[in-house]
Amino acid sequence: MLDFAVPITMGNWILAFIPIVILLALLVGFRWGAAEAGALTWFIVVLVAVFAYKTPLNTLALETVKGVWSAVFSILVVVWPAILIYEVTNEAGAFEPFRKGMERVTPNRLLQIMAFAWGFAGFLQGVTGFGVPVAICAPLLVGIGVRPLQAVILALVGHAWNNTFGTIAVAWLALKDVTQLSGAEAAATALYSGAFIWMFNIVAGLTICWIYGKAKAIKEGLPAVVIISLLQGGGTLVLSQWNDVVNGFIAGTMGFLIIFVLGRTNWYNKPSSVKTDIFIDDDQITSDAATEDKMGFHLAFSPYYILLTLTLGILLIAPIKNALSVWKWSIPIPETATGYGFVNPEAAAYGAFTPLAHGATFLLASALIGYLIYNSKGFIEPGGMGRIMARTIEKCIPATIAMVSLTALSVLMRDTGQAAVLAYGVGTATGGFYAFMAPFVGILGAFMTGSNTAANILFGSFQQTAAQVIGSNEAAILAAQTAGAAAGNTIAPGNVLLGTTTVGLLGKEGDVLRVTMVVALGLAAVIGIAVMFVA
Repeated sequence: MLDFAVPITMGNWILAFIPIVILLALLVGFRWGAAEAGALTWFIVVLVAVFAYKTPLNTLALETVKGVWSAVFSILVVVWPAILIYEVTNEAGAFEPFRKGMERVTPNRLLQIMAFAWGFAGFLQGVTGFGVPVAICAPLLVGIGVRPLQAVILALVGHAWNNTFGTIAVAWLALKDVTQLSGAEAAATALYSGAFIWMFNIVAGLTICWIYGKAKAIKEGLPAVVIISLLQGGGTLVLSQWNDVVNGFIAGTMGFLIIFVLGRTNWYNKPSSVKTDIFIDDDQITSDAATEDKMGFHLAFSPYYILLTLTLGILLIAPIKNALSVWKWSIPIPETATGYGFVNPEAAAYGAFTPLAHGATFLLASALIGYLIYNSKGFIEPGGMGRIMARTIEKCIPATIAMVSLTALSVLMRDTGQAAVLAYGVGTATGGFYAFMAPFVGILGAFMTGSNTAANILFGSFQQTAAQVIGSNEAAILAAQTAGAAAGNTIAPGNVLLGTTTVGLLGKEGDVLRVTMVVALGLAAVIGIAVMFVA
């Protein structure tokens, strides 16, 4: 197991678990906003770290710096331009032509929802990650008339399946790195991961249908779910034995493009027959007939075409990506340690951020170029930039406060040993039943760090050691770790906050978690049962 000296006692385990319980209770039970709940929970984590985990004040200060840096350069750099690109599109009145364009692809509104929340979100996760799919797809869903709360839930559920092999497989590569898997071990783990991700993918599609219109929507959407999941989830499984880096990109692309074919089939070339309440009333949808007549679908979608062009042109062309990745921003962090001897090694370049090869920069450039295009065509009224910036800043300020506090508390829990004690406690208590719990540890890691990658780094070695100790199938346990971490992205406070902020629902994070937590935990249980059969 990991080498550290924090006593794994029931008291320490409970104290490490208390902040998570309080955070969830405030968000879900009392429906506090993320800013208020995050700030109070951070203070509780500080108290636990200092008085129970013997964290010196200098270590506390350095870990707080790391948390703030991570919040700004891992998440907020995506939040800010994502809000900006939405406000630019909204100011130009581009969402109504965009909605009309999607109706020409398919008049079936259920398939339209699948296209954005599942197909396009999964595609974006395959290319960019960093919360971009949620930040982009939730506002797009609102733009075609979906109620904001449902839009956030749909985007969270629809993108997360591609979290392991998406973003150029960074989470998967991190898992291989920390566990030092051999070629054969990596192939076996990738195969199990692909199988579990396929299960996740099917659950995601069925969940989207259920949210749209319960059982009747599942019946109508089942052909699309089967075909799309065959390409997305099945594609991930097959590609897991061929290429790590482009797995998520290819699977996401195939799953998105097939929707345009499905729209021409007898299943979906007519309006949906399922009654749904996820759309706002038609009389609440503002429509500018003049804008709709002059602005076609492709012009309306131009900022997102630019985003895709920049992303694909830079991230998938190695020489360009390598050249632009040379310039990095980071900070030096000295070694930190607690009184128990839990050590975090020195980081000469902590939290490296590559501004020229990051999704945040692509978002910002797309927003600015999109503004210039809309303005040149006469779709931005005088004073438009001022209104755009005012609305963007208004949304960014509370989101920034919430994200800094949430990220700071997760970093502090991780680097004072609280997260490790939680995981060890689960492993010790469950024993032979641990195989079932493995995906829940992955969920815990993603919930605390907001990242599949960070969760794999945090708990990958622990999961590997636990599998060896209890004599379980190591490949299956590690696959459950990363699949669980992918599911955990549906409840990670940072991702939830991305969605609520971009659609104007800041403070409603608990309402989102009420739904996505059921999905994440239910999926972990399904994966856990599968692991027990093979581990």
